[in-house]
Amino acid sequence: MKIFRQLALAISLAFIVSSVKAVDQISEVEPFSQAELEQILAPIALYPDTVLSHILIAATYPLEVIQAERWTTRNTEITGSDAVEAVEDENWDPSVKALVAFPQVLKRLSENLEWTQKLGDAFLQDEVKLLASVQALRVRAYEAGNLDKMDKVSVIHENDSIVIEPVEREVVYVPYYDTRFVYGPWHWSHYPPVYWNSPHYASHYYGHHVSPFYWGPSVHVSFGFFFSSFHWHNHHVVRIPYQHYRPHHYYNRHQIATHQHATRWTHNPTHRRGVSYRSVTVGNRYRSTRPSQAEIQTHRSTRRYSNKNVRTDRDTNRMNNKRINKKNVIRTNSSKNHKNRNTRIATPDRIKRELSDGRISVKERKNRPTNYTSAKQTQNNKKQIRSKRTNKQPQIKTGASKNTSSSEKKKQTNYKQSPPRQPIQPQSNSRETNSRSSSRSSSRSSNKSSSRKNSSSRSSGSRRNNRANRKREKSTRSR
Repeated sequence: MKIFRQLALAISLAFIVSSVKAVDQISEVEPFSQAELEQILAPIALYPDTVLSHILIAATYPLEVIQAERWTTRNTEITGSDAVEAVEDENWDPSVKALVAFPQVLKRLSENLEWTQKLGDAFLQDEVKLLASVQALRVRAYEAGNLDKMDKVSVIHENDSIVIEPVEREVVYVPYYDTRFVYGPWHWSHYPPVYWNSPHYASHYYGHHVSPFYWGPSVHVSFGFFFSSFHWHNHHVVRIPYQHYRPHHYYNRHQIATHQHATRWTHNPTHRRGVSYRSVTVGNRYRSTRPSQAEIQTHRSTRRYSNKNVRTDRDTNRMNNKRINKKNVIRTNSSKNHKNRNTRIATPDRIKRELSDGRISVKERKNRPTNYTSAKQTQNNKKQIRSKRTNKQPQIKTGASKNTSSSEKKKQTNYKQSPPRQPIQPQSNSRETNSRSSSRSSSRSSNKSSSRKNSSSRSSGSRRNNRANRKREKSTRSR
């Protein structure tokens, strides 16, 4: 008994461990690879550090990015630092508010929302790896000989890292470039770089300039725009809190990194506004109650698989029901009405089933025969009909019918040819005869009116009869 108990416990423990591992494998998602990160970061890796830091932080709050982009479309007349000041009362993250000064960047993030969400998920999943891939892309552009052609910003090499800053303090330019050309030959063949279509005014610029970069309009920003930057040595983003930021004071990247109140940026789930995270680990890190994107995908896949099983079971049940219904259905073969041969008599259960499946309409159901009779009853009815046919006795003709008189035969023939004659009474007085003749004349007139309506054959027959009656009356008078 002890051996059986031990075996049962071992099997139960193995089953629990395997189920937990299966759930982890299904719900957890593999992190982004180096090729995927470079594919996502290709169109923004050469942006100035201040703008790039705001884009990475804002990508973790996609709904607020959409709200900010809609605000810029409604308020096109407000630009630059004025737009940032106008949005101070909005309940958005400071980086989202800072990007209001760049409506073109917000438009890119809002239109390519799937790309924006991937960028934010990659930044939340592994910040160090993402910043390392940014530096790898900048090194490739430098080796291809295109990074030195950026004339609106300054490119600085510092401690094995490349820093991109605006030349002027309060003026920022955002570049546009072809990702398929700037980085040289792309060695991730299965993950081509994300390419954004050039704006309509950039095509004219590329035709007249050798530089691979097109610069958008200059954006004038105030001192409050520079409150976050990269700490490239530690590979993380640094931010000065709003309460410790001195207004009307410019902070460069060294001052932001070495500020006494500067801290490493941390994600705030309240600005996420209920958007699900990509993996379970990231959701648990920020105590999210919503299911992750991986859990939603696994749930949808299992639901599709269960729906397929339900459909197969439904199809098998329908086939079985069809086979059962064939046994219950009776076919009637009538020799007189060849159209009604092999007609199916539907049982009440069959009618309900067909109405539920939608294979028959209500009109067809009314027209179909619903009198259900068993096979034994139909056989008995056939036997009764056959017995009646066999039991019929032939009619026996009597002798009286054979010895019919010739007068009766003549009467029968006359009856068929002409209508029955009325009995003629003897004439008593001349006055009575006159009255009879007047009544007869009136009846004749009425007969004439009715005879006109009849066919020509009947009218000719009635005239002959009237002539015969006149001759008989004359003969009675003469007598």
